[in-house]
Amino acid sequence: MPALFRPPPRSRAPQLHRIAGEFFGKTWELFPAEAAGLGLKEYRGQLGSNRPEDHRKHAALAASTLERIEALPEGDGDDWTDRRAFLAYLRTTLFHGVTHPRWQLDPQTHSGAAANAVFHLLVRHADNLREVADDIVSLAGQIPRYLDEGYACLRRPVPLWTDLAARSSRHAATFMEETAKQIVPLCRAKAAAQRAFARAAGAFRDYARRLEKIRTGSQDAFAIGRDNFEFLLRERMGTDASARELWNEGLRLVERTTQELNAEARKFGRRPAHEILEKLRNEWRPAAGDLLAEYRNVTAQIKKQLGNAGIVSLPRGEKLKVIQVPDFLREQFPTAAYSSPGAFDPDQTGIFWVNDLSKHAKNESARRAEVAQHFGLELTSAHEAYPGHHLQFIVQNRHPSHLRRMFSHAIFYEGWTLWCEQLCIEKKIYRAPHARLMQLHDALWRANRILVDIGLHTGGMSHARATKHMMDNVGFTKARAAADVNWYTAAPTVPMSYLLGREKVTALFAAHRGSLRQFNDWLLSHGAVPFSWFSSPRL
Repeated sequence: MPALFRPPPRSRAPQLHRIAGEFFGKTWELFPAEAAGLGLKEYRGQLGSNRPEDHRKHAALAASTLERIEALPEGDGDDWTDRRAFLAYLRTTLFHGVTHPRWQLDPQTHSGAAANAVFHLLVRHADNLREVADDIVSLAGQIPRYLDEGYACLRRPVPLWTDLAARSSRHAATFMEETAKQIVPLCRAKAAAQRAFARAAGAFRDYARRLEKIRTGSQDAFAIGRDNFEFLLRERMGTDASARELWNEGLRLVERTTQELNAEARKFGRRPAHEILEKLRNEWRPAAGDLLAEYRNVTAQIKKQLGNAGIVSLPRGEKLKVIQVPDFLREQFPTAAYSSPGAFDPDQTGIFWVNDLSKHAKNESARRAEVAQHFGLELTSAHEAYPGHHLQFIVQNRHPSHLRRMFSHAIFYEGWTLWCEQLCIEKKIYRAPHARLMQLHDALWRANRILVDIGLHTGGMSHARATKHMMDNVGFTKARAAADVNWYTAAPTVPMSYLLGREKVTALFAAHRGSLRQFNDWLLSHGAVPFSWFSSPRL
């Protein structure tokens, strides 16, 4: 482990990296699935223990490590940034382990970890499942014990999260049965493998049944309160702004974006933007005829134009596959999604998944409705692939500081992707007449997220009121608005990070005197940490 976190070249903080190596080594002994997700092969096939004492032990480890890091000199340059980001990592670990213990309040913490460990291996090795078949069977065999231990952790869980966990656990049971159909034929001990999957599926269904009877806490127990929210603003977003200040910034962004959106919509008639986009969406057909081919063509075109447009440099040897979601996983994916390689994965190939559900539609009307879900795939490709998440994470995973690869702050990586979408329109990479209308409508959605994020967690909005806010102000259906708000309750400060992050990038670029390519290369070189935690570009 010390070799993994040895100090990077020119670092003057060997103790920082040595302590980090000790912390993560002990963390991965407790929770090996986390290490497997980072691409460390030696941890594959292990779920680890999930007892209350394990979570308390990890919180104590984080507390003692935090005390050691706070005693170190601040340092400067990359050393300062590494130290500041590691402090935030430890502090937020303690927040979710002690102050607002997700392992006690959120049943999805346990069911999600079990299902995701299997899902990760399936996704990263979809083209060669034989390589990981034994590891997946091993995980399946541990799931009944892991869920039993997880259930013993729960204390007055949040009602919303409990209901979501029960529903997702039933889906996880079906997922295990579908996975068995793919994995069991690859195993030597087929009968034993089949039993492991059957027991795992039964354990997920039993977990769901038990959750229906558990004594839950108050309806708004997901809310963390103003003080805690502002703590996360500092540690996740790197800002000293108060919740009230960001609320007012959100109001300004909503007003500005609404004005811009209305002006753009008038170019298409008198209807609201969301109605115009709905009509365009229903009329749209992929130019290539086939959705997967269209995604591949668009992604390749954007990648080619990045250099011509002088937007950003592509690292040598980077690889991205644009692949159709396997049938047995199609219910687990949105229309399109990106799967990044782990920070220490020897294979740094990114995977851009396309979920073409139109191939399974029962009639022509249903087929067209599924195709319409991919409308605007050019912006999706810019967001997920080039120059968005794929490029950002591939560059981050090459950072000379192994510690820096561990950090993942949404203010950076989601701010970057919205900046990428904006550049693709400004640089005429995406030339459709409705491109800016779509971008502005999405920006209005992200602006309203700021208000809902703050409102939910500081007590100003209930779940029902937040759902209605998204319906009234963004034009969402009740089902889509509720699904969005469900996520917001579990990820305070993340929903607001998208647009606030893009605004920060825009401001940084305005102060930069070099080229766009130089700015973007400089920005990506820091990894996904808040912008305030690395020095300003040379002016």
